[in-house]
Amino acid sequence: MTRTSRSSGTARFATPELCQARSDAALARPDHLRNYVDGLPKGAPLPKWVKPELLPTIQVPTLLIHGRDDRVVSFETSLYLLANIPNSRLVLLNRCGHWAMIEHADEFNRLVADFIANN
Repeated sequence: MTRTSRSSGTARFATPELCQARSDAALARPDHLRNYVDGLPKGAPLPKWVKPELLPTIQVPTLLIHGRDDRVVSFETSLYLLANIPNSRLVLLNRCGHWAMIEHADEFNRLVADFIANN
């Protein structure tokens, strides 16, 4: 996967190929795509699906993985979760957008496997 845009030379993490692969995956399951789209408020940011007051009651170790260049979920959201979920850990991946599990698959899988093995 290329990390630069041909036109500008700037870093590009969501390549056209990655976007096409994600689009194809979504289109392969129209029921999932419909559920996702139906859950979005009319053009507004994604709603909070968890009551904030419940976060401190989470009793299991929690791993949060966030791409530094994520333009879908803000880094502040991950910081908020980290601050409010006891026994949580946040890993910030540099040069990574919203799809950490795809953009940095080996590192993502290693982080998850290590977290599960040690928690």
